[in-house]
Amino acid sequence: DAVIGRSGTGAPLWPQGVVGSLAHDDQMAVAAIARAADVLSVGIDVEPAEPLPDEIAALVFNGGDGIGGVEAGLVARVLFSAKEAVYKAAHPLDGEVLGYEHIRVDLARGQGITTTGHRMRLFLCVHPRVVVLAVAAGDQPNSILKAT
Repeated sequence: DAVIGRSGTGAPLWPQGVVGSLAHDDQMAVAAIARAADVLSVGIDVEPAEPLPDEIAALVFNGGDGIGGVEAGLVARVLFSAKEAVYKAAHPLDGEVLGYEHIRVDLARGQGITTTGHRMRLFLCVHPRVVVLAVAAGDQPNSILKAT
């Protein structure tokens, strides 16, 4: 019976005790939800599994990003999606607006970190769509990340 409202920025307003994230592209919609008792925040993004245009890729890459473990043609798209997911998980925690340059991602290790100090675990799927889930677990004892 819970209602998911929208904030002034359009972000979902989750019921008390729930954290979540929504994303969609032209072909797929995805959602991630969790109990706030288990994780601090989640962020999710979905993108087509195709190369990212060069002009956007140039904005996404930073010297501190680890891009190993992903097929060459999709690296920029996966990096873009990972940074979007990290942003969606980090923003509810402190309200900071972050650009791509404020987020470092290591795709091979499945990790993301923001310049504001938020650490995320990343879960990737690259086919048939690129889907990235970012989870901020913090130091909570019931964290699902301690089991993975």
